[in-house]
Amino acid sequence: MQKLSDQGRLRPWMGFILFGVLMAFFIFVCAPLQQNLGITGLVITELGFVAIAVIYCLIRKVKIKEVFPVKKPKVREIFGCILLTVGFFPVSLIMVSLTAIVFPSSAAEAGELTDFIYGSLSYPLAVLIIALLPAVCEEAIHRGAILSNFRGIKRDWVIVLIMGLLFGINHMSVLRFLATMLLGMVLSFVVVKKNNILLSMLMHFTNNMISVSLGYLSGAGSNAASATSIDYSSVLGAYLILGFLSPILITVALMLIYPEGHKKIRFLIAGIMSAVMLAAGIGISALTVKKNMILDVTFGYLVTAEDKDCSTIDFTVEEDREATVVVMVTNADGDYRVRIDGDKGSNIINAPVPQGGLRMFTYNIGLKADHYTITVVPDNNAIGEKPQFQIKIS
Repeated sequence: MQKLSDQGRLRPWMGFILFGVLMAFFIFVCAPLQQNLGITGLVITELGFVAIAVIYCLIRKVKIKEVFPVKKPKVREIFGCILLTVGFFPVSLIMVSLTAIVFPSSAAEAGELTDFIYGSLSYPLAVLIIALLPAVCEEAIHRGAILSNFRGIKRDWVIVLIMGLLFGINHMSVLRFLATMLLGMVLSFVVVKKNNILLSMLMHFTNNMISVSLGYLSGAGSNAASATSIDYSSVLGAYLILGFLSPILITVALMLIYPEGHKKIRFLIAGIMSAVMLAAGIGISALTVKKNMILDVTFGYLVTAEDKDCSTIDFTVEEDREATVVVMVTNADGDYRVRIDGDKGSNIINAPVPQGGLRMFTYNIGLKADHYTITVVPDNNAIGEKPQFQIKIS
């Protein structure tokens, strides 16, 4: 990595001390401010990061323009940085899911963070405060002041690893540690190789922008509590499928950002990783569906005037849960009604099967712990038919 013209004023141990000062400031000043002032406290925190970075430069008498290197980026680099961020984002979701699976208690952080961010901010303000402000302020302290102390280290990968660990620790989140550590490594790699903090700011902003936008699109602001009830073992498969192209996107992005370090074999490695992620995602999703399936049955019978009802399908729910009921009828033109009743006297569904080319209905219901019976009630116009029913409850 390019050294400062007065690198002798900075040493790696100074970087660790500066990080210690930053953490003390965060724990004893910023955390109480955020707890008492909410979003205002968050803004003060971010501005405080910049103040610490600038004050450090003044105390150590190093050139600010070298600690915060700014150059006009090439179009190729800009496109590569955006592509790298997009490719990395699904990886961060996978890391969060894995952490929540290994440390289930950490999942509560998701609800707290969601409520803090979306509970009081409109989308434009969230973009400004959650996406743009940290992209500038956190990069100034991490990829600027702190990283500058490690420029004398000869091996770039050591700098990248150290900066990633510090960035992960700084966020003080068990749930997001792996995701923020990897993001810190990616951002640091770009600055180490290109010596341009504008690129890491662009990537940081893009990452936060994606997160904020997805949060608002998913309605997180109106249903923050749902974040605490996410079954991360279930969504892990979906995230792996969603991000199976990430290794290829990241490889292309790195080629655009740092072409002199690119090797063709990386595409082969990326392709293998993508195939493994896709296969793992499909496998985990299939296992999850099977695990969550309460009932999956197909049956048929002859409708007669003497015995029109078919009440032989039973299932048991061991504990209260939300479920989706899907009923499909084929080989039938008559009218049918499906009932689901619990032994404790609860009627969950009593609905007609719609007419049309695709005779199917779907219900999202809450099931109490109970034993249930499914009853198919045909109308008189169904006598003589041999309908086929497929019922899935998951």
